[in-house]
Amino acid sequence: MRTDHPARHVKKIILWGHKLHSHTHSYIHWGFKRAFEHLGYETHWLDAHDNITHFDFANSLFITEGQVDQNIPVRDDCYYIIHNCKTDKYQHLLKNGHAIILQVYTHDCLDRKEPSLSQCFHYDISQPIIYMPWATDLLPHEIDTIKAKIGARKAKRPVATFVGSISHGSFGNQNEVNAFKRACQEHGIQFEHGGVNKRSMEENIELMQTAQLAPSLQGAWQCKQGYIPCRIFKNISYGAIPITNAKTVYELFDKKIIYHPDSYQLGLESIKRLQTWSLNDQYKWMDLVKEKHTYLNRIESLFQFFEMVTEHKTNQG
Repeated sequence: MRTDHPARHVKKIILWGHKLHSHTHSYIHWGFKRAFEHLGYETHWLDAHDNITHFDFANSLFITEGQVDQNIPVRDDCYYIIHNCKTDKYQHLLKNGHAIILQVYTHDCLDRKEPSLSQCFHYDISQPIIYMPWATDLLPHEIDTIKAKIGARKAKRPVATFVGSISHGSFGNQNEVNAFKRACQEHGIQFEHGGVNKRSMEENIELMQTAQLAPSLQGAWQCKQGYIPCRIFKNISYGAIPITNAKTVYELFDKKIIYHPDSYQLGLESIKRLQTWSLNDQYKWMDLVKEKHTYLNRIESLFQFFEMVTEHKTNQG
């Protein structure tokens, strides 16, 4: 019988690196920070530049990413969730159940026939590695508050707002953004790029809520790989109509959100759906994100995976 893993009962949570606004991955750490604090954990956000000489790390859970795990304390009495890290210094922790590898879901999981926990959640217990999408940075009660707020809002600005990175090249989404922008401009809807900057979460929420359209637009490489961005979960939870050019995202939402693989056609379809999209439609998807796609959900999945890894090692003897 599976029992609670000690990682659930650590004294502290340590987010290591990517402090807020320093990198796009900082918003992942921000989401984890808010959720762990909501759960009552003492949570710290540190990096290689902090003076940690007198800091008590005993019985802590670390979360880090490979570009910023320099100088991270590696201790036998702690637990680690590592993303895109070189695993050399963590090998003994991976072997004894004190560390797991976190990766984002892509279709590679299906190619390798990794076991599934649920849709877009897979794992390889021998590594041990778990694959999952990111999430919204809002907490469930905050989504409920936004539901009440958008219900009282009378009108939206005639704009389409895209918050996120726009980049060129084989991994970029510039072509997709330009195509959606063209469809909007042809129909009198201004396109604005919210960018990736130092606006607060509250400011981004206001942008999403007040715009008629707020698409999640991915480049061809991400769409082909099945990558699911945190942006779709954030947009929905912030009160924006769910709009995507990614088939995997469309399928995750039961093929019932606004989708077209051609971003120009997606823009046209989104404008058309403005006439029929109701508050009840919006509430349905906000509730789904609230129930399944917050960082509270992701933390629970990670703790469950720690427990699966321990059970697997125990059964192996």
